[in-house]
Amino acid sequence: MTEYVVVLVFGVMVLTIGPGGDVLLDLLGVINDNHQGYSYAASLSTLPQFDNLGEYVLDANGENITAVENKLNQLYNSVPASPTFEFPSDIPPSVNDITDGLSFF
Repeated sequence: MTEYVVVLVFGVMVLTIGPGGDVLLDLLGVINDNHQGYSYAASLSTLPQFDNLGEYVLDANGENITAVENKLNQLYNSVPASPTFEFPSDIPPSVNDITDGLSFF
């Protein structure tokens, strides 16, 4: 019994005033940090099922994503491959001709 008490007292002394300082306070700090990290991780929401914000907004508004994609493809295909530039036949010769009849004040 005496050996048990001596080993127990020595163990308590090592934990409270050991070579690394107060080991119990360090242990409590580590446990507290671990608990805060676990609590934060548990409080996070689930990952979204959409790849981008556009899909999320469309789904939140109840719109069909494939219908929007089809409309965008239709608009894209309607744009000509090379733009055509048509200049008007009667280009005014000066700025004064453009501003005739306009009042800025």
